[in-house]
Amino acid sequence: MHDSPAPLNQLTPPNQLTPPNQPTPQDSGIAHHAGLSGTWFVSPTPFTAAGAVDPAGLAEIVEATADWGVDGITVLGVMGEVTALSDDERDLVLRAVLAAAQGRLPIAVGCSSPSAPLTAQRIARAQQLGAAAVMVSAPTLLRDTDQIRGFFTAACGSAGVPVIVQDEPAATGVPMPVSALLAALDGSASSIVKLEDPPTPPKISRLLSERGGLTVFGGLGGVSAYAELRRGASGTMTGFAFPEILRALRIAVANGEHAHAAALFDRYLPYLSFEGQPVVGLGIRKEVLRRRGVIAHARTRALRPNLEEITLAELDDVLDRVGLKPERPALSVASAGAWA
Repeated sequence: MHDSPAPLNQLTPPNQLTPPNQPTPQDSGIAHHAGLSGTWFVSPTPFTAAGAVDPAGLAEIVEATADWGVDGITVLGVMGEVTALSDDERDLVLRAVLAAAQGRLPIAVGCSSPSAPLTAQRIARAQQLGAAAVMVSAPTLLRDTDQIRGFFTAACGSAGVPVIVQDEPAATGVPMPVSALLAALDGSASSIVKLEDPPTPPKISRLLSERGGLTVFGGLGGVSAYAELRRGASGTMTGFAFPEILRALRIAVANGEHAHAAALFDRYLPYLSFEGQPVVGLGIRKEVLRRRGVIAHARTRALRPNLEEITLAELDDVLDRVGLKPERPALSVASAGAWA
């Protein structure tokens, strides 16, 4: 039997952290972090043809996504190929993005590591350079989740900016039940979660039933965005190459236009699923951003840095089927027929 969609009065409106009729984070003893909700773009790290980090590409990502209406940008996450970057390259990414943003958009910075002291050091550096928030996941391959609170206290307890607790077992190898997530939030004095442990919609419901007033972002390329928003997610935080679609979806759900939101999601689901594929998804995302005129090269630092011709042909096919044209101007979602 399927769970019923969340009623409208339990949905989180855009740019509002606390759903109506739920206790505030202050009531729960959690720090309240204004402004961290909505549609956030997780930036890939663009590379030159020679494979070096491309600061000009990072600056153009900021310009483009600001034009596309995102509410913030996250850098140095999993899709930023952070494990393939040196410390100097991390710093280059941070400096380039923050300089381009110039306070127009809040920037969240991935600071995860297996070491609490190293994570704390990365948080301090991000804060020093002007980050609006940091994102931290569980230490990789941790087997004893009873240690979660202690790790987050040591790593994030002194953070001077909001902490986004990332629940991403595919990258960390650490499944976190709701109890462990709440322990991580308590350890970091946070009320913000980026939830990427599928199936995400029921976990969002369980999390919010345990602690109302949390800000929960969906991720995973937006493949479950409609259901996540109906369950009470405050927005999305993913690198989907057409964030205008996720923004329109979020606003429609918040406005109670559920039929329109469902039609929008259904229309673009084939492309959401195609871009969200494991292994090749980042390359697909970068190729679409290249076609949109945002980055110069689509290469990654994977063993196969470029997409195969057959994958490129499949990309052409799915874009054509859903009627998406990768262009630099912001996509007019309504005029693209999403509400038909």
